[in-house]
Amino acid sequence: MRYDGIMVQAFENMKHFSQLTGIGVRVIAHNGIAVYETDEAARVQEVLSFIDRLAGGTLREQTQATMISGAMQSYRFGGRFFFFSPIGMFHFASPIIVGGRHTLTAIGGPLLMIDTEEYIRVELDVKLTAGFDRSDLSKKLESVPHVSPDMANTLSEQLLINVKHLSDPEYLNPIDSETAGRYSDYVLAYFSGMPTYESILRLAEEQTQNRAAQKHEAIVAAVTNYAEENYAEKITLEGAAREVFISPSYLSKIIKEKTGGGFRELANKARIAEAQRLLAQSDMTIGEIAFAVGYGDHSYFTKVFLRHTGMTPSGYRAVLA
Repeated sequence: MRYDGIMVQAFENMKHFSQLTGIGVRVIAHNGIAVYETDEAARVQEVLSFIDRLAGGTLREQTQATMISGAMQSYRFGGRFFFFSPIGMFHFASPIIVGGRHTLTAIGGPLLMIDTEEYIRVELDVKLTAGFDRSDLSKKLESVPHVSPDMANTLSEQLLINVKHLSDPEYLNPIDSETAGRYSDYVLAYFSGMPTYESILRLAEEQTQNRAAQKHEAIVAAVTNYAEENYAEKITLEGAAREVFISPSYLSKIIKEKTGGGFRELANKARIAEAQRLLAQSDMTIGEIAFAVGYGDHSYFTKVFLRHTGMTPSGYRAVLA
């Protein structure tokens, strides 16, 4: 698959990040396949393939599934997500959002934050076939970057900074300094062995929900404006979704969540509001008004108007007379 423009720039950014930090970065698609990886990442992949062979080829699919999950969670949690591979190596992920779509994901790592021998004892002894050469494995693992928890947190922040320059800014707004400090504390506590993983998720979820709520309100406002400006046309959920650069099913879900109704009700509300204005301020017949606000069927217009206002169009006009 070829990538142009913004994605070529993304790959260059990842390359520079790896060269400066020594940490590998892979850019993956939604199916987990790497569309780009830095030289540092490629070197570590050789070690991972070696470990997979020692495990009888059982880890590759598990690892890919973990990468896909980490990529999805990085978008869900607002731009940064930490996770471990099936063999206990640390990764961090940030999504690349272009045109309102989670296009690709940059994944940094793997990293080790404990001594090599301790890592083999804790993570690999129970996963690998008996009789493997510990000294050979230990030597190969030296090519995997070893960092402190604090440095791992900093590296994830730097990757996010790189990705933010390539993404829609409203999707990856920086969190406030107080929350960022709390997030960092939670991360460091987790890597120090304290049981704070649920706290990390709760904090991330809290921030994501706040951002999502703001985003969803803006989407509904934009779609409402679209309906109000195009009430006389044949407006559809698909057309509205194109206006706000999301899928029709996702838009339908957001509208239901924010208004309690569907897109049709939102569109009808805009049309009936204009019909009320025309009934009050013009001499147009009810049939003409029905057509002007997008209803080809006079009786259907009357039915919708009654449901929204509690009276018929002619009754509404009589009250205003």
